[in-house]
Amino acid sequence: MKIVHVTEAFEGGVIEFLRCLTNETPEIEHTIIYGRHYLFEKAKPTFPSSVKFIAWHNIETHISPVKDIKALNNLIKILKKEKPFDVLHLHSAKANILGRIAAKKIRQKKIIYTPHGATFLRKDVSAFTRNFFALIEKSINIFPAKIVGVSKSEADAYHKIDMEADYVNNGIYFSQYSKKNTDDSILNIVNIGRVTQQKNPFVFNQIASAFVNNSNVKFTWIGDGDQRNLLSSPNITITGWVPHTEVEKYLSEANLYISTALWEGLSYAVLEAMSMSLPLLLSNCPGNSDLVVNNVNGFLFNKKTEAIDFIHQYINQKQLLHKHGEASLNMLQTNFNVKQMADGYRKIYSSI
Repeated sequence: MKIVHVTEAFEGGVIEFLRCLTNETPEIEHTIIYGRHYLFEKAKPTFPSSVKFIAWHNIETHISPVKDIKALNNLIKILKKEKPFDVLHLHSAKANILGRIAAKKIRQKKIIYTPHGATFLRKDVSAFTRNFFALIEKSINIFPAKIVGVSKSEADAYHKIDMEADYVNNGIYFSQYSKKNTDDSILNIVNIGRVTQQKNPFVFNQIASAFVNNSNVKFTWIGDGDQRNLLSSPNITITGWVPHTEVEKYLSEANLYISTALWEGLSYAVLEAMSMSLPLLLSNCPGNSDLVVNNVNGFLFNKKTEAIDFIHQYINQKQLLHKHGEASLNMLQTNFNVKQMADGYRKIYSSI
């Protein structure tokens, strides 16, 4: 079986998804047509040597009519050369639109679309713009494709706008890094991700600021981005982009994982935290809501005041950190392992 993947955003969760899927399905021939090349050289060695990579030229994540037409023509040319193949698997919004049009041009009927965070769930745009994105999703269905979300909540979001969708939970390889015995007298709270509006660094900073006079509570943001200036509280450490081994080291020394994200698909950063037996304190948004059972492996919060109260609860009841952390690992092993994810896509590829 030959699967051709197309993504305009070869970064973050999409890279991790494709890395896990291709490593776990060696019997499948994978070709990845990718945009945003700046992470390619670092990412490629983590993929099986059998995976074929093709750069997608002129593709942009934002709307650019001239470049979009060029990117569409380039994609059609690439797909024609790759034929025959069994399934075209599209990842993220722009690939979904251009990929379906290109598939029509080359008469490819077996198509899957995985959003990795549906655009109409974005909270950094107006309600009018979200409705416009939903309209685009519905309109592009004139070129049919099977929608497969990375979480139940992502699939449910499509159901709410009257679109059919299935889902396969994202899965991850369990960390081989041994978790250190952290000092319970210090509450080390970590987050991983780009410092962008989606991840809501403004609220992260507000939460951290509430503990600025408590020297036993520290916050670490693993990553970087164009809104790092919003992380101004003096008890926040910003690591910048670091190698994956250092990410695991930071996680191994942490007590609690926090996400203030406005929307997600199903975050690989949170899954990695779960693999390190960390309790979770997550904003209540699609994607995050699939990963927490309240007061079992952590807490979901709707307001910053709730997050602050939950942190105080962890300070006063240190045993919850261990109890919830063990539950996180158990939940990951049961519902979010890479074997289950690979089996799910094997079945979907075969079924269509």
